[in-house]
Amino acid sequence: MMSLEVAGLTDVGLVRKHNEDCIFFDDGLGLFIVADGLGGHAAGEVASKIVVDQVSKYIKQTSAPEPIGTDAYDSGLSINGNRLKTAIVLADKAITADIVAHPERETMGSTVVACLISGKMATLAHVGDSRAYKLTKDKIKQITRDHSWVADQVVNGFLTMEEARVHPFRNVITQALGNSAELDVEVNEFEISDFETILLCSDGLTGMVPDDQLLAIFNQASNLHDAVRGLVSKAIENGGEDNVSVVMVKPDPS
Repeated sequence: MMSLEVAGLTDVGLVRKHNEDCIFFDDGLGLFIVADGLGGHAAGEVASKIVVDQVSKYIKQTSAPEPIGTDAYDSGLSINGNRLKTAIVLADKAITADIVAHPERETMGSTVVACLISGKMATLAHVGDSRAYKLTKDKIKQITRDHSWVADQVVNGFLTMEEARVHPFRNVITQALGNSAELDVEVNEFEISDFETILLCSDGLTGMVPDDQLLAIFNQASNLHDAVRGLVSKAIENGGEDNVSVVMVKPDPS
């Protein structure tokens, strides 16, 4: 199994009273997760923790997909693609069940972006606007598509990327675990090279730190721990309007 270097950090920011983000990383398992809870009044914290707990539990328990009580096995996905998709569907069901048991949490939900690395292959699954990027020394590339109103407007040609970044509806998401009638877990896979770093993050980072600053901080850092701290610090320096979470992982050549 390929050795991995990983670092992660989450911070409440400067405006919110509670941190509703939740992160998970286990290089031995090859699993990395960022979940951004929605709903306020501590409910967001509940939802994001359910996501992390359910996804990590299912991945730990399975070496092959066992989509019991979820959608059928997807023949268009790899084993790991099915494992991640099933895990996220189970998390969605767990949030829904918790809402039934606690009606006061009826507005809660969570985004998720999760990465499962096995050998040289990385499998990504996401719902909502928490993102994944590929970083190299001279390039940053977003590899997830935001499930958000502004992202849809950009695709349809009604907004530019620059307009979407500052639009008053930029935080309106079109999908979330726990409150989407028809959940569409987006899955993609790619080979990770020795020169690439994967960044998972909540919108508390991307809403505060533009891509050019992300890449500059990454390049200035001597290791992933410094990079993660630098990114969170920059998000806070730029306003810290939301909880901010960052997980970074890359092959370890040592």
